Amino acid sequence: MRAGSSRRRLGAAWLVLGLVLLLAVGGATPGAARAQAATPTPSATPAAQAGAASDVEPIAESYLLLLEQYAQPLDPAQLVAAGQQGMVAALKAVGIDARTVDPTAYGTSRVEEFAVLQDQYQAFASQYGSALSPKALAYAAIKGMADSLNDAHTNFLTPDEYQEELRWERGDVQYGGIGARMHGPQATVLEVFPGSPAERAGLQPGDTIVGVDGQPVGDMKVEDVVKLVRGPAGTPVTLRVQRAGSGRQEDLTLTRAQVSAPMVSQRRLPGNIGYVQLRGFPDSSVVSDVEQAIRQQQRDGVRGIVLDLRGNGGGRLAVGERLLADFVPDGPIYQSVDRDGHRDVQDVRNAHPILTVPLVVLVDGGTASMGEIFAAAIQEHHVGRLIGDTTAGAVAASRFIPLSDGSALQISVEQVYSGGGALLDKVGVHPDDEVPLDLDQLRQGHDTQLERAISYLQTAAAPAGASGAGAGR
Repeated sequence: MRAGSSRRRLGAAWLVLGLVLLLAVGGATPGAARAQAATPTPSATPAAQAGAASDVEPIAESYLLLLEQYAQPLDPAQLVAAGQQGMVAALKAVGIDARTVDPTAYGTSRVEEFAVLQDQYQAFASQYGSALSPKALAYAAIKGMADSLNDAHTNFLTPDEYQEELRWERGDVQYGGIGARMHGPQATVLEVFPGSPAERAGLQPGDTIVGVDGQPVGDMKVEDVVKLVRGPAGTPVTLRVQRAGSGRQEDLTLTRAQVSAPMVSQRRLPGNIGYVQLRGFPDSSVVSDVEQAIRQQQRDGVRGIVLDLRGNGGGRLAVGERLLADFVPDGPIYQSVDRDGHRDVQDVRNAHPILTVPLVVLVDGGTASMGEIFAAAIQEHHVGRLIGDTTAGAVAASRFIPLSDGSALQISVEQVYSGGGALLDKVGVHPDDEVPLDLDQLRQGHDTQLERAISYLQTAAAPAGASGAGAGR
């Protein structure tokens, strides 16, 4: 989820001073890392060498930001080692075996340890720049540092990825892709958007993507598979698909298109049940959209409402807080703890619950961040029943901080707990009814989680005069 101000320009005095010191110290330590490089290769071009000089700056910025901003204090040597390993992995991907040096080779201060990473980067860029660009090498170092924390809210974003994030925050969620929602641990299709390339190619819920353009993806994180699948509109992508049920594999070639999935959608389900799907919390428009959908369905006389948060990856804290005021009574909804141990309890005040019928909230392993806080608040305040799978356990308050070259770093700045103090990160929210999604049934058009929600709401009697707290329990 995004903490208060989701974007903040670099410019604090500590960063500017630290960067100057880092560059100075790095330049004063001649070639120790170069001596450790592996098999010699042709030197980089002058242009690549010039690029290396400028591309070291975002590495230094990222190193300092992680040390100063991350929700828990970090070991500089471990960050440096992770940055080195990120570069080694990137070089290995282009057929180069490289070695690294001890992160504390120049000393144990954060400046001295970063000098090792800087020298290592410059040595690799100089020696292997014809095979891997200095910028790609720099990004590999930053990604290595961020990924080493194993934190879903600490990530490196390229300039293109950062611009996509900004569009998402503005509610402009168009992207070049195929129009399918997937979840892990394997990239299994949960939803195919109407009119999309995925629908036209015959991709169906329950199918699993096992390869993209000839590259096996079985061991990849689902978010990395999504990055491979996405691309410029009009370009082709070939998917190796394992069909649900039969297990048969086949290749599908699709032409990417501009895909737009609405953040809020609604429809009427069998049994006079209302359905509202919320894909995320990017901006305040989703609050009014959800309010309008629920109020309209209740005016139309539905017996209950399903709020589908499956695949909801979260968004802004402030947006989630505003929407929760429509569902829960006054009281705590989450707690945050910063790197100094200061705890802050966020309450709903002046609540105005709008529910007049029972509520079911659907969750799954793709429900993350603000989606998990929302689900936990519904559960702890007893205003609805949670059905589905345990949520992702990816909960932290984070900021997106742009770097000097247009890329960005997302950093967890606070640990977040439920309003009742339950640990959510790496634990998740456990539903009241644990209902795994049956992929074989999904392939046949049966959403087992949604069907359980409908069944529950058809038998749940709304108390007379119910509104908000207690409805649907």
